Amino acid sequence: MPHENAVRRWLSRTLLPGVTEDDIIQECYARFCAAPFQDIQNGRAFFFSCARNLVIEYARKSKIRYLDEDLGLDDCNVADERPNPEQNLAARQQLDWLREQMMALPSPCRDVFILRKIYNHSHDYIAQSLGISRRAVERHIGRGLQKLIEAGKRSK
Repeated sequence: MPHENAVRRWLSRTLLPGVTEDDIIQECYARFCAAPFQDIQNGRAFFFSCARNLVIEYARKSKIRYLDEDLGLDDCNVADERPNPEQNLAARQQLDWLREQMMALPSPCRDVFILRKIYNHSHDYIAQSLGISRRAVERHIGRGLQKLIEAGKRSK
């Protein structure tokens, strides 16, 4: 795990009641394996969260009380790195605008552009499947890009 050293450094500064750093790390790995991978959005945050929860569990078993501030997690930079809702909305709006502009391209240009830029088909494949020359494919892609650039300039 790329964040193991950071977790170990944090654990070395934390009082561990009747447990070693290796025990905590090993249990974190077990929790990683048990967790559905779709639920893990940020591996670093998940790793630190597991370690923190395990320290608290062991402290409870040892009748030791911790306050969250005492654990020193603020120094470890475990914030969620996912984009905030405003960034998600802006990206979605940009994608919607781009989709509208691509669908407004003239028919052969739109088909070629989508096959190349969205589906990543080769120029030869596109030429063969649409019954046009390879040179025509290149021209349609160029025209499509130019029209999207012009539309972008107009919208700003």
